[in-house]
Amino acid sequence: MRVEQHGCRVGINKLKGEIMTVREHIKRELENLENSPMRTFKTSDIQELSYEGKQEFGNYLGSPGTYTREFRRMRTDGVLVVEKLAKKGRQQVWRLSQITPTNSFKGKMYKEFTEKDIPF
Repeated sequence: MRVEQHGCRVGINKLKGEIMTVREHIKRELENLENSPMRTFKTSDIQELSYEGKQEFGNYLGSPGTYTREFRRMRTDGVLVVEKLAKKGRQQVWRLSQITPTNSFKGKMYKEFTEKDIPF
């Protein structure tokens, strides 16, 4: 099942009742990596999350390209701090340094707007 939340497509895991966006999916997987001794990953690992999302949510949250774009956006937004390592073949290798906290609104990464935010 696909629904809209804050302008983003999300998937719902029927077993766990989890609602997930592409950004949250990437962040969740990288948080698991952050707690492991090996903190390196390839760009293709991010792209493969698209197919894992299909298995977990029953549909695609986004294409592999969508995951790549969102990963790039997370780096430029400062959500992820990663170090670019030497390429292995055509694949870029990254070392995860830090995941910065995001808005705490129900654990989601988007700001909930109120009437105070509207200037008129």
